Amino acid sequence: MSKERRRKYRRRRKKLPGWVILPILAGMAVICFGISKAVGGNVGEVKLNVVEAGYESVKEVYHTSGTVVSERSKTFYSPVNAPIKENKARVGEAVKKGDKLIIFDTKNLDRDNQTSRLQTLSAKYTSQDAKEQSGRAAKSMGEVKKQQDAAVSELKTQIKKKNTKIQKLEKQVKESAKQSEKAAGERAGIQKKMADNLDSQSVCRAKKENAQRQLDNLGEEEQDGGQTKAQLIDEAQNATNEISRLEREYRTFEQELKQLGGDSLEGGIGGTEDSTLVQSLAQAKQELEALKSSLAQAENSKQATADAKLTDAQIKNLKVSEDLAQMAELTSKELLEKGKEGIRAEFDGIISDVKVFEGSDAIQGGELFTLVSNRDVCVELEVSAGDFDNLVTGEKAVVTMGNHTYQGTLESVNKIALKNEKGNPVIGAKLSIDNPDDDIYIGVSAKVNMTVAEKENALCLPNEVINTAADGDFVYVLKDGAVKKQKVEVGIVSSSKSEVLSGIEEGDQIVSDISGNIKEGMKAEGIRQEAADGE
Repeated sequence: MSKERRRKYRRRRKKLPGWVILPILAGMAVICFGISKAVGGNVGEVKLNVVEAGYESVKEVYHTSGTVVSERSKTFYSPVNAPIKENKARVGEAVKKGDKLIIFDTKNLDRDNQTSRLQTLSAKYTSQDAKEQSGRAAKSMGEVKKQQDAAVSELKTQIKKKNTKIQKLEKQVKESAKQSEKAAGERAGIQKKMADNLDSQSVCRAKKENAQRQLDNLGEEEQDGGQTKAQLIDEAQNATNEISRLEREYRTFEQELKQLGGDSLEGGIGGTEDSTLVQSLAQAKQELEALKSSLAQAENSKQATADAKLTDAQIKNLKVSEDLAQMAELTSKELLEKGKEGIRAEFDGIISDVKVFEGSDAIQGGELFTLVSNRDVCVELEVSAGDFDNLVTGEKAVVTMGNHTYQGTLESVNKIALKNEKGNPVIGAKLSIDNPDDDIYIGVSAKVNMTVAEKENALCLPNEVINTAADGDFVYVLKDGAVKKQKVEVGIVSSSKSEVLSGIEEGDQIVSDISGNIKEGMKAEGIRQEAADGE
């Protein structure tokens, strides 16, 4: 045991007040005087009351008090919006676990549940209808798209064929141009020959005309420029023959030129066939552009065609709508079930507060009543800060409430001292009650006795024979007829006796006289006195 605790308990030893001590001293003096006369004692020897130190059990108990509180409290709230049909919760009344305390009127809840069920069906049918209509529209659009695909495919085929035809025509035009160019060269050669032929014919005609003119101016024997008439006739005849040959040659050239596509010296390059090919190519190109335009329109029309199939987002939205409706139905169904179930006590206890009454409307989440347990209970203590070392977690205690006694265990001790209403520092602690019953009342005061220390077979003395001085504890021991002052070390201290750890031995006679006239060394005779029993 610590020195601080021993000093504290020594301070708490019972000391008799002065108005009690004086009569006792006077009585003891008279008794001692009478005994001395009766036995014829020696002059100067005093008779003193003594007790013998002996081994016995000692137990140190700490006494305090506190308030009984419940360790389990629950406030019940309304799970529904509904009128209260019946309220059996009464402040201060004890209830048992499972007792039905609140009964709701569930007519509106039942109606809401039916409405939610119908809304769920409506959402389901709406979703089903949307899917069916989407299916039909998708099928129709499928046919339209099929036709559009066929039209696009046909246009692409025609464009391909038209491109092939254009390529063929372009090739023919090129080949015709080459042939026309070759023919043009040949025509130019023939036309040059024809022109030369005509020039030759002109020269021959000029020679013929000149010879004929000279002949006309000559007689038969005359000469002109050394030429005879015969010569002139030959010249004219030669000229005529040459002209005939040249005319035949010219007609041959005309035939050749005609075969090459030209009828005269002014004949153009090419002919009807070339012109037809060019026109056919131009027309084919126009038709190709028209086909391309039709293809572009068909493809645009195909892209613009709305997809009647539901999108993923639309399908998910329909699912969400169904889920929300189902959740609303489940919620209303759960609320109806909770309303029909009402509110039951979840544990044995006492109603400490009620917020509603029969006929009122309960609001979902609104407070109904509060239930505190009378089984999970404890005693809340406020102990003087100077006594904190008496509070050891796990210590057993005896709790007294009125005429009932219970066993308890110290559960917790606060680590800080706070000032109470009187301004004194106190330590808070909680003591659980181990064996609660129906006789426990919440909020009442309870006495608490805690065993701080206990020892069997300890050397003990009554508290009143132990004295305290500045340098420690001591007792007066009677040895060899004289009083001796003896220092002692004190251990466990109960309300009536203290354990002595050192300084005396078993059987020592300890002066129990409290007259205040005891002096060390004084001669005395001991009168044995039995120590009072007690803790």
